[in-house]
Amino acid sequence: MEPTSPKPSELDLLPQVANMPLPAHVILGRTTLPLKEVCRLAVGSVVEFGQSASQPADLFVKGKVLARGELVVLEGNYGFKVTELCPK
Repeated sequence: MEPTSPKPSELDLLPQVANMPLPAHVILGRTTLPLKEVCRLAVGSVVEFGQSASQPADLFVKGKVLARGELVVLEGNYGFKVTELCPK
């Protein structure tokens, strides 16, 4: 029988995966539109999402809510300010 090499612990793997890119996105709100309204969309149309601008947005990483927070503008780009971390 050949000897098996020791399995690396989770901490040993951390440096190897720490820079791995993970897809992240922010959801501001959701709505359902009837097909006829979708067909009427044009430049300048406004779609309401039924969520107050003061309500927090959700930050998703790999399909799971990681945090809640608010949108901010940084040097002309949107950013996300974390106000609450979600339990794992």
